[in-house]
Amino acid sequence: MILLLYSSLYPLAVVVGTFLVCCLLHWLIGRLQTRFATQSAPQAGSEDAGTGKSLGPSFRQLYVEWGARALRTLLWLVFTVFSLQLVPTVQEDILQAQQKFDGVLKRTLDWVLGSALSALIILVVTVLVMRFVAAVIKTAFSFFETKVATSQNEYVQRRSQTLSSIIQGIAQVVIFFVGLMVALQEAGLNITPILASAGIVGLAIGFGAQSLIKDIFAGFMILFEEQYSVGDTIKIGDVTGTVESLTLRATRVRGGDGALTMFPNGSITTVANLSREWLRVVLDFEVDYSANVDQAMELMRSIAQQLKDEYANDILEDPSMQGLDKVVNGNLTLRVSFKTLPAKQAELARELRRRVKNAFDQAGIKGPVKI
Repeated sequence: MILLLYSSLYPLAVVVGTFLVCCLLHWLIGRLQTRFATQSAPQAGSEDAGTGKSLGPSFRQLYVEWGARALRTLLWLVFTVFSLQLVPTVQEDILQAQQKFDGVLKRTLDWVLGSALSALIILVVTVLVMRFVAAVIKTAFSFFETKVATSQNEYVQRRSQTLSSIIQGIAQVVIFFVGLMVALQEAGLNITPILASAGIVGLAIGFGAQSLIKDIFAGFMILFEEQYSVGDTIKIGDVTGTVESLTLRATRVRGGDGALTMFPNGSITTVANLSREWLRVVLDFEVDYSANVDQAMELMRSIAQQLKDEYANDILEDPSMQGLDKVVNGNLTLRVSFKTLPAKQAELARELRRRVKNAFDQAGIKGPVKI
């Protein structure tokens, strides 16, 4: 557009440039007139010999003045004729430029008020649909969390929150991509190359990132099947710890020694969840072969029952005295077990060991004999 206006207004620029040159020549003629007039002026104090009066301007001064006026008149006459010859061209170019500018402006306004406005409306509707779908998903999962808001189903709430965020993100990305493609098509752009490029890129990513896709799919199945969630205590291979972070890509487990281990979800084949519903405490106590087995078993059962009475909310059933489990190298192994809440297993097991040890010491029941 700038080049079009420049080329159309070129004759006008020539007229302006010629006018400036004429002004410069007009000034130079004046300077030359003053210079020649000074050289042709009579000397100061000279008088006419016959009349005794001062001499006036000489003929040479008059010739210089008349010549300067004639040159100036001729100069501006030539400029006027030259300009009049260019005026029709200037008017015609300006008119053509105005017509072209009006055409471009009209097409721009038609596009803005037509395709561009439709594309903008589609984008606005797309954003509103994204927000609406996200709100619906969030509301649905919030309603589900309210129904399972119990201490036993806390892990279900965590899983619900994680799935809600993931599904919201996927839904918004899909809706935005579809809305963007429709808006670009409405704006007059050919989206076929874009879709083809997206397909090729997706295919390349599929081949080049198979392990990543495997991890993401496995992560989604972990969440969907409620295998474990953030805060659960799990065992993967030789690592036992608390789940600190769970994403579609990986699981991060903080072990008892403080080490943070990251497992790609696709590499997890077997996992033991130690935080679901209940766990069973199984404790073995060794005593000497000469000890009274019935007395030791009754003492262990009664101490375990006392512990159950004190921690009724943490121990879910009455302790079970399973009896004499092993006889090895002259030592007797007695076993007792009971169900506890997942987070209380280790604490109650340590407390029961302490109490049984003190009770055996008071009853004179000897421990295993080293051979």
